[in-house]
Amino acid sequence: MKTTPHTTPYYWRGEWIDESEAGGRLGGLGGILPALSGPLDVQHVLAACERLSARLTDRSGAEYRQLFADLTDPGTTALPAADAELSLAGLAAALAPELLTAQLTAELGGTSPHRPVPALFAEGATELWQPVGTLVHIAPRNVAVGGVLSVVEGLLAGNVNLVKTSGKESLFTQHALAALADADPSGQVRGRLVVLRFSSSRTAWLRELCRPADAVAVWGTEEAVEGVARFLPPGCRLVAWGPKISLAYLDRTGARQDARTLRALARDILRNGQRTCTSPQVVYVDTADKDVLFAEARAIADALAAEAGNFPALPRDTAEQAEITNVVTVAHLEEHLGLTRTFNAPDGGWHVLADTRPGLSASPLFGTVWIKPLPREDIVRVLHPMRRYLQTVGLHAAGDSVVPLAAEFFRAGVLRVVPLGAMLESYAGEPHDGLLALQRYSRRVSVATAGGAGGPLLSGAAA
Repeated sequence: MKTTPHTTPYYWRGEWIDESEAGGRLGGLGGILPALSGPLDVQHVLAACERLSARLTDRSGAEYRQLFADLTDPGTTALPAADAELSLAGLAAALAPELLTAQLTAELGGTSPHRPVPALFAEGATELWQPVGTLVHIAPRNVAVGGVLSVVEGLLAGNVNLVKTSGKESLFTQHALAALADADPSGQVRGRLVVLRFSSSRTAWLRELCRPADAVAVWGTEEAVEGVARFLPPGCRLVAWGPKISLAYLDRTGARQDARTLRALARDILRNGQRTCTSPQVVYVDTADKDVLFAEARAIADALAAEAGNFPALPRDTAEQAEITNVVTVAHLEEHLGLTRTFNAPDGGWHVLADTRPGLSASPLFGTVWIKPLPREDIVRVLHPMRRYLQTVGLHAAGDSVVPLAAEFFRAGVLRVVPLGAMLESYAGEPHDGLLALQRYSRRVSVATAGGAGGPLLSGAAA
């Protein structure tokens, strides 16, 4: 079938196909794995990643230009040019083979995880990692690169990877993974990739996508996870990444109203419309003094005003704008009770909502941020009830206060502590939500030989 990769959102094991063809093939997804001639050689994956990483450093190259256009497409992903460049640089860095090798070693014990090694606790037994089999990825809408890297991890673990992207997204994921497949002359990567774009409201397609799954990785809200979970076959592993909420913390030991620090915080707030789970939705100030809190809020508003011009406004649908209007209106009304103080951009591009009540509140996003008091002595007491949702803390504190403060946040349930300005950054192999992705995309299996400590049966088999 002759199609153009720039117009069809359906990539099927090296082919660009149309909607009708994709729908007709859905029922055959379960046949991909049994038809493969053998296991995926991880060295082919590493080599393909290295080639694509090199191509992404060439801004004049076809791969870079296509992916940059996808990320900056005003009708879908709509990233500012600077953020798109940063995302592609981050993707190139994450695909570097030395970093992926380090991740394989840290999570699966080496670059040959599918080779048996002696079991630590049983003589005559061996253990090895195996892929889960067929792995479905429900890619995140808010971080385009995240879906690509999830699939790379699925390939490193040796899986067949079936990917669903949002019906409202660009073809970034399709084009990036097709480029990765093209960078593998063996064809092994290509044979293990299907990438489809469709709305989750197409439940018939979602059901067929999940039907052959041995594991499903879902990036999204609780509603998204629940919506996919009902289509999982019995025994299928659900790998839920999210939802999470992140916050910033201005400790009393850090310079108060440090302009450079607050500008970095403003960039964390404005990047990607706060749609990333690592974006700060609340800024906590280490104080119980209302006047100090409101002064900090004013300073943060000034920083947002100074940075806002560097971040083009992202489109909001009617429901998103209504939520922002409702939250800001209520906060403004509560000023008369002395509970809040609001600072707003003239064009509505950002809102700072200072609130004297410390409880963690989700933001309606798009540059809307809460400023709340939280003396360091109360960190665990206030945040621990929300521990299952806590992810990143952007911390501003003196150097000798960072480690003890991080310990308090970890006790409260936080998973990452980073400097302000780096909340949306990550490093290759960084744990996802406190867990190791390669292990969640793999199975640990064992073989016991006759006469060994494990007896004559395969370890774990019922007698």
